[in-house]
Amino acid sequence: MPFARTVLHRPEVDSTSGLARSLILQGVDELPLLVWADRQTLGRGQRDRSWYSDDGSLTFTVAIDPAAHGLRVDQEPRLSMVAALAVIHAIEDRGWAIPGLGIRWPNDVEASGGKLGGILPERIEVPGGSPSHRLLVGIGLNVFTRLDRAPMDVGRMAASLATLGAGPLDGSSMPGLLAAILTHLGRELGRLKDDAPDQAREWDDRNLLRDQAVRIDLGPRTLTGRVTSIDPLGALCVDDGSEVHRLFGGRVLRS
Repeated sequence: MPFARTVLHRPEVDSTSGLARSLILQGVDELPLLVWADRQTLGRGQRDRSWYSDDGSLTFTVAIDPAAHGLRVDQEPRLSMVAALAVIHAIEDRGWAIPGLGIRWPNDVEASGGKLGGILPERIEVPGGSPSHRLLVGIGLNVFTRLDRAPMDVGRMAASLATLGAGPLDGSSMPGLLAAILTHLGRELGRLKDDAPDQAREWDDRNLLRDQAVRIDLGPRTLTGRVTSIDPLGALCVDDGSEVHRLFGGRVLRS
């Protein structure tokens, strides 16, 4: 596999991010670390929501040392945008014409109105490490996931590469797609390090929420407005009619 220095592949795990976290805390330091599973039984999404997957889903986690990639702490919140671009470029590199492929801020890759993939960035504190933390990027992608067997609320909002016209796809498709994502992830991290203006323009160009009326759960309150952009720092900019709010967190509610 490109990019990764340590690779762990398992037929089934509870959570690739959970296993990656354990390995980092146990002292694995040949990074980047890739943990890849054919099937994940307890995958997590944003705000600890469960993530449905089967053996038709590509599920993996990459752990990196941010200092090794020249990343500053203020750049880390953009990691989900960077990973989303890597997934999108990898799909397009395969020659699959997936309609409406783009980013649904903050953590999803969507196409044709359906959720195609999710990204979960996490920070791990490492006692005695230098720097004192590592970053995890968990990615789940519906490749030929059997969404007809998924819970009703998942099947209603999800899509897979197979149902959107890519293919034919089977288990032999996974390694090549994973390798392409890892290759692009390495490139996108380099662009992030350099604060490349074209990278920020690209994640805004891929913004599926642009000009959409949205409701965003901010915990103690819900913000309603119109999305104007995803700015160069990865913030979602929402105009509520009186001011433009720059959001670095929150959940965009689905109708």
